[in-house]
Amino acid sequence: MKKLDMYISKNFIKSFLLSLIAFVNIFILSQLFKIIRYITAGRMSIGESITYILYLLPKIFIEVTPLAILLGSLMCINKMASNLEIISLKTSGISFKRIARYPIIISFLVSLIVFQVMNIVYPKTLSKSRDLRAGRKISETMLPVTKSNAFLRTEDNIIYYIKNINRVENTAKMLEIIKIDKNFENIEEIITAKSGSFDIDKNSWVLKDVVINNFIDKKENAYETYSAPILDKSPSEFITIQGDPEELTNAEIKKSIRDIRVTGGDIKESLSVLGKRYSFPFASFVVSFLGLSLGSRYVRGASAISIALSVGLGYSYYIVQASFEALSVNGILNPFLSGWIPNVIFLGLGLYFMKKAEY
Repeated sequence: MKKLDMYISKNFIKSFLLSLIAFVNIFILSQLFKIIRYITAGRMSIGESITYILYLLPKIFIEVTPLAILLGSLMCINKMASNLEIISLKTSGISFKRIARYPIIISFLVSLIVFQVMNIVYPKTLSKSRDLRAGRKISETMLPVTKSNAFLRTEDNIIYYIKNINRVENTAKMLEIIKIDKNFENIEEIITAKSGSFDIDKNSWVLKDVVINNFIDKKENAYETYSAPILDKSPSEFITIQGDPEELTNAEIKKSIRDIRVTGGDIKESLSVLGKRYSFPFASFVVSFLGLSLGSRYVRGASAISIALSVGLGYSYYIVQASFEALSVNGILNPFLSGWIPNVIFLGLGLYFMKKAEY
């Protein structure tokens, strides 16, 4: 790294940190009135309110970092432009892309930090902050004892549908089990039973009042009781926790999606959260192009306009991102596609302004 790069990087980091601190303080102040209400209502002590604010910091950091990068990059380059440093560097043959190289690299590294905070730190602190706000000291998620209309597809292409299942008593009522061929094209057998109990020792269901329709042999058989080793899915596998995906890490969300899929649940919200986890952190990298290019030219009296324009563009990103997120939650767009469309749009704008900054 040359002295010029160190100089630009130092100024960029300083401007970014100042902007970050300013935005974080604004968001904390916006929460103070709510926290004061909690204290006066007896829902929190002063110590708990301080802890609550600390738990909010990762969420605030994630939300304001793109704005801090945008404003910080604009302030850094605009200061250099006002001192005629940008035009001097261009005159000496150094392109603007070369000037902006290290701020862009630093912005990408900041995006990676946001990605890790969003994946590891944020889910834990979000859960704890919600517990404090609700007056709970420990957050515990309990599996429900029973479930109606339970659905499960196994890796052996066996589909279970159970009207009512109890994971504590290991019993079920009104079962329908469908066996499908390896290509998942043709039904081989349908088993219906009025009730059943899961034998833990044999690891198999024992069904009662059973009718089996075999589509290969084209036969129908009735049994008072029926059991088969292949019917080995315990009641607990039919009942999964479908909590708030925001409180889960990326790996936990992926596992939750797999579990929900085999039990027939709705995965749109989980997919939307996962899509945002892999797209929103890189907003800081995307908007850095806008901030750097908008601050590249010095025009007397135009600094305030550039700052207002950059902040406006920053909030526009949030509006576009929220709009596409709503489309993904409603199942209209693929969650990963909807998460990256705002990044692509604003990266295009940033590259356009970056090209303009060369002249």
